[in-house]
Amino acid sequence: MYAMYLLKKSDRAIIDSMLSDDLLGRQTITQKDGSNFSVGDENLIILYEGSEEGNARIKQLFSEKLKTLDSRTTKEIYDKIKEEDARAEGGLGFLFG
Repeated sequence: MYAMYLLKKSDRAIIDSMLSDDLLGRQTITQKDGSNFSVGDENLIILYEGSEEGNARIKQLFSEKLKTLDSRTTKEIYDKIKEEDARAEGGLGFLFG
């Protein structure tokens, strides 16, 4: 499962807290600059990919600093991120293939 959140750049230290958590550190947490996805220059996008339990833990520990995106926006941004990842992998294949 995946979930997406907005985090103010000024609260960036929260990402380190997420990654140092026993459960969350074993999940995939990706940060992207919000200005690249039209959600504001002052925001980071946090993409969480992992278990439902991990997502519940994010909400439990960090809900006061994270903003949830609506499902349509989440899907659009998720698709763009995955498209970028696929292009990057294809580029590396070209270089090292």
